[in-house]
Amino acid sequence: MTELEGLLGGLNERQRAAVATPETPLCIRAGAGTGKTRVLTRRIAYQAAIGAIDPKHTLALTFTRKAAGELRDRLAGLGMRGSVTAGTFHRAAYSQLRTRWAERGAKPPGLLHDKRGLTARVAKQAGVNLSNAEVQDAVVEIEWAKARRVCADRYPVVAAALRHGLELDPALIGDLYRRFEAEKAKQRVVDFDDLLILALQDLDDDPSYAEARRWVFQHLFVDEFQDVNRLQFDLLRAWLGDRSDLCAVGDPNQAIYSWNGADAAYIDRFGEWLPGATVLELTDNYRSTPQILAAGHAVLPAGADRLTAHSLDGPRPTITTHADDHDEAAAIARALRDAKGPETAWSSMAVLARTNAQAAKLAAALGRAGIPHRVRAGARPGDPGADDGQRSPSNRADAVDVATFHAAKGLEWPIVHIAGLEQGLVPISWAQSSAEVAEEQRLLYVAITRAGTRLHCHWASERSFGNRTAHRSPSPYLSAILNANSRETSPATALSSPASNSAVGVSIPPLAGHLD
Repeated sequence: MTELEGLLGGLNERQRAAVATPETPLCIRAGAGTGKTRVLTRRIAYQAAIGAIDPKHTLALTFTRKAAGELRDRLAGLGMRGSVTAGTFHRAAYSQLRTRWAERGAKPPGLLHDKRGLTARVAKQAGVNLSNAEVQDAVVEIEWAKARRVCADRYPVVAAALRHGLELDPALIGDLYRRFEAEKAKQRVVDFDDLLILALQDLDDDPSYAEARRWVFQHLFVDEFQDVNRLQFDLLRAWLGDRSDLCAVGDPNQAIYSWNGADAAYIDRFGEWLPGATVLELTDNYRSTPQILAAGHAVLPAGADRLTAHSLDGPRPTITTHADDHDEAAAIARALRDAKGPETAWSSMAVLARTNAQAAKLAAALGRAGIPHRVRAGARPGDPGADDGQRSPSNRADAVDVATFHAAKGLEWPIVHIAGLEQGLVPISWAQSSAEVAEEQRLLYVAITRAGTRLHCHWASERSFGNRTAHRSPSPYLSAILNANSRETSPATALSSPASNSAVGVSIPPLAGHLD
């Protein structure tokens, strides 16, 4: 077998086309479980093997250090160890800036790692007393604004038009944003978003320097393109210049970060941004059973891309009602312990929730049950500080993952429990506009499609929020999950009674009328 045959081996027809086509700019719309990373790395290796790209002049970009490490590992497995530069947008920008500062003999500014700490100090200087949660909200808003290239003066007007559910006054955030930037300048420090801004500014201000940088990296590849924000896209265009050698891979159905500045329009309208582009689609899912994939499709917005399942049939997803969130957590812990066996490792199971607060409560319940686990907190795409989560002290090599929907993106497990499927959490209460609700649907789709063979959905009739207990209603999407599988097989998906926790084959009357 030749090298080229080996790089195309084991790929389906669509995957082979995506790897081998000489066309650029190229957008590969790769759905969940369709082999996205495999195709991306095979394409880099294949194009290098035929001489279409020079590995030493190739830059592969993604959004987390973990994803960048996986790209490097896979490329090394294809015989390209160390030949391709693979990293995050921030790492590439910082490398460019360090080179530029060295050429100018300039002393580099300090790099700010604790944005929350500085924001809290700025708030105190402004005479504003913010809680920890409010400081975090302010940080998120400043990050969102910088990602969208919205300055402090424009923020209040733009936020009033686009940002729903803000607890803080946009005018207050705009003032903190302005003071935050001034304090950084005073201390001569930059944050991670500034790295992108400064790298772009250098390219825009000096055409000769920009051409030199474009010679360094002549071939560009971008993973998770649906997560690109305006600042990153503008920097990408500056790196590209008037060339067309760009391959972007992503999935519009997994666009879940618009709340933090990402803009799926760049993948949805790829051909408009880059005229003459070729768009290919990967639609064959090899991860999830047809039953799980049907549940995922059922919660997507109308008109979203659909995938074809290639796994064997499996059990239908279950929907379980619990008396309250404490019973829910305890029941999930029992289910995990019951499922554990010689052929089922702890690490083959995950518990997913919409918020960090839910994940923390679920992790505590697993800890009380003696189940080894690790918590993956939600992090924004591109955050260089995002890590792989913290594990419970025991059995570190084999643990159940407890994660938010956002943190679960890019991961997969044979068995997945989704907790808290209630109105107000899924969709989240502050999702008001049609775009925000559609993102909540995609976020649930991401959670569902993390499962390979078994999916268990849970909701509680009562849930505690601090010292307050609230009555809950099921998420409207549970009807869609139930009906998707009921149409294909009967009896209906099992539903457990909150009183007896015994499985019964019934429909869910309380959900009727909740779907739009």
